[in-house]
Amino acid sequence: MIIETITASPYLTGAATAAVLLTSVWITSLILSDASIIDMFWGGGFALIALTTLLTSENISLIGTLTGLAVIAWGFRLWLHLFTRWRREGEEDYRYQKMRAYHGKHFWWRSVFTVFSFQGLLMWLVSMPFMAAFYFGGDAALPGLSLVFLLAALGALYMEASADIQLTKYRADPNKAPVLTEGWWKYTRHPNYFADAAFWWCIYGAVVAATPEAIWTIFGPIIMNYLLVNVSGAEMLERSLKKKPGYDDYMARTNRFIPKVWG
Repeated sequence: MIIETITASPYLTGAATAAVLLTSVWITSLILSDASIIDMFWGGGFALIALTTLLTSENISLIGTLTGLAVIAWGFRLWLHLFTRWRREGEEDYRYQKMRAYHGKHFWWRSVFTVFSFQGLLMWLVSMPFMAAFYFGGDAALPGLSLVFLLAALGALYMEASADIQLTKYRADPNKAPVLTEGWWKYTRHPNYFADAAFWWCIYGAVVAATPEAIWTIFGPIIMNYLLVNVSGAEMLERSLKKKPGYDDYMARTNRFIPKVWG
């Protein structure tokens, strides 16, 4: 009965998926004494939510299926990228080390709320557009426009992946310049974050073009955009990057977020 109730709605399925995943990751973090493993499951969580809602939805549509598959591809790619980085670094991220030091012996249970539950809630809210696609289903209102948005989402996924590859190669170069200014990084100081935000705006656009009733889920891409610009993305990263020699000049000639293609 409980399983039938949960799977009756994509929103409930997504919430249950996020809850089970984040609880499992929290327990694993206690075993490893490493809360930063949550980072790799940020992308993986979206992929898992998309997969479970796709498999259990009774209102499957072509656009909904394609949207879910796009999210799965985005989430799996990000999970693999962050998992590889976590294995390479071999220690807990400094952000979580600071939190652990601040909370002391209480961190193990406080992290349930300050790290895992909070990220699970954000994950569920950002997932609303594609869960709405599974909820409403049916024929697409504007299938051509939905496909355009989905193609744009794949373009954003390519940009994000290639920008991450460029950054990884730069960090591994022993003779690297103080600041990465090549590839996508000559157009924006945070091409991976910009592409990430663009992907979720495109997913929202694809869903609304197919199902106008889902227009209310606009808070999903807004939340992701805000996080990437003002919270865990560009704003936080640049606090340390500004100390690098030459970064002031880089800031003066390169946009912070939206790519500067000409001028």
